Amino acid sequence: MSNDHPPTPSPLDDALLDELARLLHEFISAPTFYRKQRLVEGNPLLLETLADSALAGLIVEYADEEHVRRSLELHRALLRRCREIGIREAFAELRRTVEEMDRSAATADQAVHALVETIGEFITTTSWEDSRRWLEAHPELLSAQADAVFEELIRTHTARGERNVVRQLVIHRDLLRMAREVGTQAAFERMAGPLGALDVIAENTIAVLTTRPEERTRWAEAVHLSRVRAAELDDQPMLTLLRAVSRLLEGEAPAAIVPDLEGEHAACWARIVAALSEGRKDTPS
Repeated sequence: MSNDHPPTPSPLDDALLDELARLLHEFISAPTFYRKQRLVEGNPLLLETLADSALAGLIVEYADEEHVRRSLELHRALLRRCREIGIREAFAELRRTVEEMDRSAATADQAVHALVETIGEFITTTSWEDSRRWLEAHPELLSAQADAVFEELIRTHTARGERNVVRQLVIHRDLLRMAREVGTQAAFERMAGPLGALDVIAENTIAVLTTRPEERTRWAEAVHLSRVRAAELDDQPMLTLLRAVSRLLEGEAPAAIVPDLEGEHAACWARIVAALSEGRKDTPS
């Protein structure tokens, strides 16, 4: 019976591991592609399986640090391409990829800048008719990208405390969202129609609490969205009125709700309360 055993792998040389660690650190931290390429060309150890295994271990070690992990993954992939197609070809491929990404980013920046200018003109038109004509000439305002730009502009001008600008941005953003849902003509007809916002609030609230209870849930959701919009616009009278309406829709009695309102908002609330009181009088005991 043979006593031969498979050869025991020789332990890795500490000096070799130290050299690999140094090279990997220098490769990853090199500031230019030229410097990285020269390191790989002059140090074949970076193309050995040992280097790939070391990078795989580092990726696991830094799994929770996304920026570091991503850098390690990219450099490991680059070395893999060097082994597959050659060092010069791999770096040429990388440079082409980066150039394409830079061109795409520049194009995207130009598109966003153009949208910002188009939105600026749109929110400063002097009438709804002018707004409609501007939208017809610039259908890109109906895109998802335009909506995202609106949101970013609203955040920026809110942080600056520019309430009038924010108000116009929110109004026109909501107009465009409505246009995407019901069409441009219908959206502008609603904006320029004879019924104002307070009339709509009063009529719908009275209706769902009296003759159209099946629409109560949907109207409550619409009121909630209007509260969000009023908060964005810092329209405190409207926000106070809508909070009172929400409480009504949640089942509170009108007498238990005493909102601090004045002028047309107070008149709207009084109209709602009066109609609900009259409705209860007409209800058989």
